[in-house]
Amino acid sequence: MNREWWQIAKADFAVRHDVRVRYNEIDAQGIVFNGNYLIYADIGVTEYFRALGEGQPGSYFGQYGTDMVVVNAEIDYHGSALLDDVVTLAARVARIGRTSFTVHLALFRGEERLTDMAMTYAHIDRDDRSRSVPLPGTFVAEVRSFQRIAPDMPAA
Repeated sequence: MNREWWQIAKADFAVRHDVRVRYNEIDAQGIVFNGNYLIYADIGVTEYFRALGEGQPGSYFGQYGTDMVVVNAEIDYHGSALLDDVVTLAARVARIGRTSFTVHLALFRGEERLTDMAMTYAHIDRDDRSRSVPLPGTFVAEVRSFQRIAPDMPAA
């Protein structure tokens, strides 16, 4: 994950969505169990696609006969969420490649940054799930026009 992403303010993320920490998400230390942050990341990605106007990610890519699969997940922990905290999931597409994209998510309690997460998705052929395919140009254009901060992209 690009550590420069840690500097992006909550207000500069394209999507922000609040969730409350539930009892089943904490561990014996009284903090959110580390694996549950990936569930929060998944919620953030879903809310990103919903805000983009596309509903669920699967149905968006399904119109092209394609899908997306997670190929890499990274989490940097800066603090801990506690039972009953209201936390904000912030999401933006940080990088767009030819056949993959990375969603940068951060979790905040108020203005306190608790985590930074990067979820990289490969864009695949739905019939041959082992084959990655180029991202649709419409997706790239929608993301670029939707976000305040443009995603990193390879030079043309």
